[in-house]
Amino acid sequence: MAIKTIDRNTWQFPALPDEIPHGDMPGDKVEIGEKHIRKAQTIFPLLMERLEALDSDRAVVSVYGGSGVGKSEIASLLSFYLNAAGIGAYTMSGDNYPHRIPKNNDAMRLQVYEEKGEAGLREYLGSELESNFKEVNEILRLFHEGAESIVLRRMGRTETELWYEPVDFSKIQVLILEWTHGNNAHLRGVDIPVFLGSTPAETLAHRIRRNRDGNPDSPFVTKVLELEQDLLTSQGGRAAFIISKDGDVITYEEYLERIANEK
Repeated sequence: MAIKTIDRNTWQFPALPDEIPHGDMPGDKVEIGEKHIRKAQTIFPLLMERLEALDSDRAVVSVYGGSGVGKSEIASLLSFYLNAAGIGAYTMSGDNYPHRIPKNNDAMRLQVYEEKGEAGLREYLGSELESNFKEVNEILRLFHEGAESIVLRRMGRTETELWYEPVDFSKIQVLILEWTHGNNAHLRGVDIPVFLGSTPAETLAHRIRRNRDGNPDSPFVTKVLELEQDLLTSQGGRAAFIISKDGDVITYEEYLERIANEK
């Protein structure tokens, strides 16, 4: 059995209600704007082509990219459009699966940097020491194997905000994983990785506007973003497609050129 097809020549995007379901990260704020809608509507027909080509009735799509690039918003929109087309979709946040709450992970990053320098920090970021890829991989495995209910993790921003709850997947055909590490080499089970590309300067500007954890433009945070950007850039060649900050579909070579022009 394959995922339902739609007639993309006649498909019309439904009007958005005031609020749509979003990822399962506790307290995550999703503020959808025109740019997010334009990107999601660019991605959707390309995504449908890929989904229809799969010989499976379930698929995992990752929406990944740098900090503040719009992963939560675009993943939520794609999920909304899929559900509107009669294709059950669920948005899962990879930010529920670090080994430490955000402030403790920031402290660990700084400790690693102070003890081992840039090389040590580069090795830590996006590694199995930082994120529980084993747990995420098991969830994706269960989903692919047809599990009708899967227990998912919920992590907030304090030590006491951590719990698990079962989620009904009996009518879900597409699991959308929104996560910085959605195309990481440690991740298994993603069928279609979608890269929301941004240059280091664009990522920093996003983070300054967001300012979720304080000190968004400190030298150390800037270094972390630079190293994360290097990691994302190295993974870009494996993406199903890349969407630029302006909402254009670009090749990996074009993305590399934009990075090089910024330096």
